[in-house]
Amino acid sequence: MKKCTFFFCFICVLFFFTGAVRSDPLSDLMDQFTKEYDATKPPSPYSSVDSDYKIKQAALGSIYTTRTLGLLYRQNEELIGKYDEMLRKYDHMIEQNKQIIDLLSQLANRGRKDKAVSEQGDELSQ
Repeated sequence: MKKCTFFFCFICVLFFFTGAVRSDPLSDLMDQFTKEYDATKPPSPYSSVDSDYKIKQAALGSIYTTRTLGLLYRQNEELIGKYDEMLRKYDHMIEQNKQIIDLLSQLANRGRKDKAVSEQGDELSQ
């Protein structure tokens, strides 16, 4: 019993930490950018390197813009792949529904024919 309890607790902890580790990559990228951007600021507003940090910040902004666009492109590709898979499943469901409709219409037609034949048989026997 203790082993089962320990195993269950271990699995719960594993799922909890795995969920916490998987965060938004775009948010992580923006946090990293903010840290690096703030690191390029001069220590005081009256610093003699006043012109250097602006160029570094502009370059840093360009680099992170490119990284963000790359990340968005990869996420978009994954999303398109999921949509394509979903469309294939919907197409399969549509085909199945068409087959079900055909089978039901055949059953309905067969039922009408059987009913008509039984009515004719009743008229002949009378």
